[in-house]
Amino acid sequence: MSSDSARLSRKPTLWSNPALLPYAIALVVCSIIAVILGYSAWYFLGEPDSKPLDQEPGLAAPTGAPPATNERAPQPALVAPAGELSVPKGTITLGAADSGIPVKKFSLEAFAIGQTEVTNEEYYQFVSQAGHKAPEDWRNGQYASGTANEPVVNVTWQDAVDYCDWLSGKIGAMVRLPTEPQWEMAARGPEGLTYPWGSEWDDRAATSVERKGTVRPVMSFPRNRSPFGAYDMAGNVWEWVDSATTDDEGYPARKDGVQFRIAKGGSANEPAKFITAQSRVRLAANKKSPFLGFRYIVLRDRPSADGQASSNSASRNASEENR
Repeated sequence: MSSDSARLSRKPTLWSNPALLPYAIALVVCSIIAVILGYSAWYFLGEPDSKPLDQEPGLAAPTGAPPATNERAPQPALVAPAGELSVPKGTITLGAADSGIPVKKFSLEAFAIGQTEVTNEEYYQFVSQAGHKAPEDWRNGQYASGTANEPVVNVTWQDAVDYCDWLSGKIGAMVRLPTEPQWEMAARGPEGLTYPWGSEWDDRAATSVERKGTVRPVMSFPRNRSPFGAYDMAGNVWEWVDSATTDDEGYPARKDGVQFRIAKGGSANEPAKFITAQSRVRLAANKKSPFLGFRYIVLRDRPSADGQASSNSASRNASEENR
């Protein structure tokens, strides 16, 4: 076959025929435009034909969500109902040469003390939930109307201890009566004040028998605050503490088999001279009085075990040392 016949036998193409070249370019451009328009329509107007298998209708798929785990988030600590005021570690001196009480210095670890005495309403929760016997001045297991915020009174030392044990289980931390050194540290501060508010008696800070004093709701006297913010640590009602008294041989003092315990701070029915942050009285542990109540401390670094606190009737806090 000649070269001319071979050339003639080839099929003409768009590129080989100059006359058809403009049409070829137009065809390519139109194809590109069609592809772009089609993709744009699908991207902006179209919907996926299927959803992920684990996505329920009407629910957006989570983005960036952490994988599910079986671990519970830690629960916030429950604060004791009377409040928890921080008292840092330090030293306090008890006693005085002219008081007949030996002078001793105590080193204390940090603790938290109730901002107020335990109130009737707070004690009512204990009575109703734990089935504990109500104070004898209540009627049908209920405190008198209008006294919800007054300190609970007519409670024995053991009643106070039982309340602390119950509250330990409620908040998951050790609650107990303060020792006498702890109580005085919270009331007097590191400077060892005579009164929670300073060094001089102030009729605006507390009431007394001279002013026909009666038990008032807690926090009734804004001036009656200790250096750490605790109210009524001089006056209103005496407050049970954990400390016991001893006989001449150093054994716990008893009468008719009942141990003596200490109450602190004086009360509204006392002469003003007996209402100080150092005032103390020795009472039989089963004593009840309309001028006798209590407050507690909280030890967050010593949590209760299985909802039960260590016995409050144990001897002194291990962190408390004589010097």
